[in-house]
Amino acid sequence: MPLRDETQAADQHDPTYSSLLGHLRPPSDDKLGALTSSIRNRIDQYRLQDDLLTYSIDHFDAPPIVVPNNPNLRTRTIHEFHDVLGGHLGRQKTFAAMSRDFYWPYMYKRVRKWVRTCEICQRVKPFPSSQAPLRHLPVATEAWRSVSMDFIFGHPPDA
Repeated sequence: MPLRDETQAADQHDPTYSSLLGHLRPPSDDKLGALTSSIRNRIDQYRLQDDLLTYSIDHFDAPPIVVPNNPNLRTRTIHEFHDVLGGHLGRQKTFAAMSRDFYWPYMYKRVRKWVRTCEICQRVKPFPSSQAPLRHLPVATEAWRSVSMDFIFGHPPDA
């Protein structure tokens, strides 16, 4: 089932968002009291489009679809944008791609945690190397007073 359809079905079963849907279809002040204070404070940002609950701060862009508080659905959403479609691009790019289409509170934190614990990302990610600061070698006062040697590993024996 596509994410869009699964999200729409899950909205109906989420207690918070089902009451918000009840308020928005048709808008009624009677149902406003059943909403949590955090939802009531941001009620103007929620819209109903094509029977999907959307959330938008500015009303110029296409509003992202609200993903209900369903851990499996949220995990699947991140998995599809980071692992399947995203190619393990990191938290900023994964979040940017997801936030164009989907929204839920604290989504960035969840994406950050996902990327931080992604086994493939941790295996492939280059670690910052700590280099010793460059400094001058002491100048020898007589011949053979100082001897230096460089070791190079990993080359084939015939190199």
